[in-house]
Amino acid sequence: MFDSRRITCAAGEDVVKVYDKVEGRQWDCGAGIAAAEEDNTPAVVEHVRIRDGYLVEGRKDGIVGVWTC
Repeated sequence: MFDSRRITCAAGEDVVKVYDKVEGRQWDCGAGIAAAEEDNTPAVVEHVRIRDGYLVEGRKDGIVGVWTC
């Protein structure tokens, strides 16, 4: 999924990959980052959408996450 500035990808991982086309940066977004510090393993992201600076992810376990980026 992409918007005018960012490309997002759910590649069978517990985080969403975000690529900024304007600045040439990339980073991971999602519960996988915080959960790894707490020894919890979040479910794999199945669906991702981005629009107007908001990223929405849907996971295999039914959890839906909303992030700003």
